[in-house]
Amino acid sequence: MTSAFKIADREVGGDAPCYVIAELSCNHEGSFDEALRILQAAADAGADAIKLQTYTADSLTRDFGTRPTGTMWEKTDLYRLYEKAHTPREWHEKLQKAAADHGLHFFSSPFDEEAVDYLDEIGVPVFKIASFEVVDVKLLQRVAQKGKPVIISNGMTDYLELAEAVRVLRDNGVRDLAVLHCNSGYPAAFKEANLKTISAIGRLFGVVPGLSDHTLFADDSSCTQPMAHITPAEAVGFGSKIVEVHLTMDRAHARRMHESGEGGFDWAFSRNPDELKKMIEHIRLAERGLSRDLSEEEQRVASLTHGEVKFEPTEKELSSRTLRPTLWVVESVKAGQPLRFAGGRSGNVDSIRPGGGLPIRFADFVDGKEAACDLPAGTPLQWSHVRLS
Repeated sequence: MTSAFKIADREVGGDAPCYVIAELSCNHEGSFDEALRILQAAADAGADAIKLQTYTADSLTRDFGTRPTGTMWEKTDLYRLYEKAHTPREWHEKLQKAAADHGLHFFSSPFDEEAVDYLDEIGVPVFKIASFEVVDVKLLQRVAQKGKPVIISNGMTDYLELAEAVRVLRDNGVRDLAVLHCNSGYPAAFKEANLKTISAIGRLFGVVPGLSDHTLFADDSSCTQPMAHITPAEAVGFGSKIVEVHLTMDRAHARRMHESGEGGFDWAFSRNPDELKKMIEHIRLAERGLSRDLSEEEQRVASLTHGEVKFEPTEKELSSRTLRPTLWVVESVKAGQPLRFAGGRSGNVDSIRPGGGLPIRFADFVDGKEAACDLPAGTPLQWSHVRLS
């Protein structure tokens, strides 16, 4: 059981203050200077860490023209989206140094095994597994091998999927583990936050519990009434020891970029610097049991976040599930030729986004089996494509 552990020099869990992570994600909009400004804003607001996402368009997907239908990104081809959204590898160590200069921990979410190795080489103190990758057994195993603390988010998962992820990490040697309750609706509704699940996660899985939050607007339709401080502070009352949120310098500008198709992919669940600062202030008040002086409307919204203990995806999260990585044919295969899974290296089958193919847990089973028919590149792999006898 993990009641507390250290990230670098800082205690997380137990009686330690809530550990606040500012997620950079794609909010840099391709500008290193903007990334630095966001990092500075995170430090000024009182965050403990800045977190990146380490991937390329080719490590997440292939240029097959697929679109994330049913999500806020459905107007954008997946490959083009990740080309625009990724954080260049050459920025990582520069941002790592800047984070150290500002008293922030620096780490990232890897999305493939090579990224895990790279992040380990540059000395990140902890690994974060994104909700979409919780079902990627290969990725979990590689992360576990590094012997560092691990934080995972449980967005979109049901109980069995989360239990399997925890088991894989534990069986492969992870002792220091945190699980962040997460609603991967983008943005998530306050009424679907179900914060009571946080304390249940701690009890059931013996981990440090926390929150990865995507709630932001009290009005789901027009997204004009932000209440960015509500859910994370309420989460403290349910035992949250870690809070992770996305940070942008100017959400209104990011929204305009998104509406014009130029970027701003995460605008709808990213906090402005002043909102992050207010959120952290409310977390600290909640930790001390002091009044947060909420208005009547804020109290109403806060009560919505409590919900129930729930280990199953919401209806909106079911749409997000279509972006989970699955097994795809990435190089054309003739009937009778062996299927080769090589995890992003040389192979004709790989685990990439979107969904539609076989779950990644079958990668080893499929590897070496013959194709039952001709399979062009860009085919989501199905059991009917695999010669089983």
